[in-house]
Amino acid sequence: MDTIRVGFIGFGAWTQKAYVPALKEDKNVELVAVAARSNKTHSTARSMLGESFKSYTDYKKLLADPNIDAVMVGTPPALSASATLYAIKTGKHTFVEPPLDDSTTTKNIFKQVNKSGKVFHVDTEIRYLPIIKSIRNITLNADFGAIHKVTINLENNWANEWNLNKIGLSDMIAGLSPWYLDPIDFMYRRTPVNIHAIGAENQLGQIKLGYSGDCKGIWNFNLHSNTELSLNLSIHGTNGFISADLITGNYSWNIGSDSGSSNSKCTEPILGFVGMRESVNVFLDTIRGNSMTLSGAEVYIRIHKLVQALKQSQAQSSSVLINSK
Repeated sequence: MDTIRVGFIGFGAWTQKAYVPALKEDKNVELVAVAARSNKTHSTARSMLGESFKSYTDYKKLLADPNIDAVMVGTPPALSASATLYAIKTGKHTFVEPPLDDSTTTKNIFKQVNKSGKVFHVDTEIRYLPIIKSIRNITLNADFGAIHKVTINLENNWANEWNLNKIGLSDMIAGLSPWYLDPIDFMYRRTPVNIHAIGAENQLGQIKLGYSGDCKGIWNFNLHSNTELSLNLSIHGTNGFISADLITGNYSWNIGSDSGSSNSKCTEPILGFVGMRESVNVFLDTIRGNSMTLSGAEVYIRIHKLVQALKQSQAQSSSVLINSK
């Protein structure tokens, strides 16, 4: 496929500031259609995309257009599942933001993806960072040994800026969890046995994942920090240790008597978020047959289970088992 013609379902701030700039960098992508409800949004789209794009108020009409190859679903979570399922059923390559709700519609998405033959790509962009690939390659070194602990530390000032009650603050952690549990999933590539959410309502705490073989995954978070954004990853193996700054791309390792350091910097972050450009590029390259998405249905099913179990753990204030089926 030489030119990929892309439509947008939803055209809010994230679509405007993240999707559009990343897509415009590919000279073989045409931004051809927008489905949105308000005239104001269509006016904004026109100022960004020009006069030639097609304007829809009903996303189903956009998806009926045979000249659209792929869609970017940028709607609120309550609407994402239905729009995504319809996109898959109408034969569109689909890029969607997590989390998806825990509905029958979402379950049907997972069933339909393999039947469609089209690309389904969930935007868990951290796994597309060059540094994540570099770290993963180190862990595959036989001398590193088996991974037995993966920790990701997130610090930022987001909670200081968002006027939310305790329920809203707790929901924020569940909403952010697909991105920050995903690097742990990328390293282990299997479903954990249990999960325990601690301190989510205070935005200062951790999510603990227990894997078979006494292996652990930990997401530490502090959303009340004075730091604008800090994101670090550490991995313990039987015979080795890796420490990485996912923002700068700097990482170091120790394997037995061997040690070293290097840098695998990402492309320029969008709105401060690393990996956005890389994620969009892999989506496009997968459509072209030059790459393969790392966050398709099989992977996202695991992440989806973690998010739902995390919510249950928050509600019960205890560790809960995760259904591996």
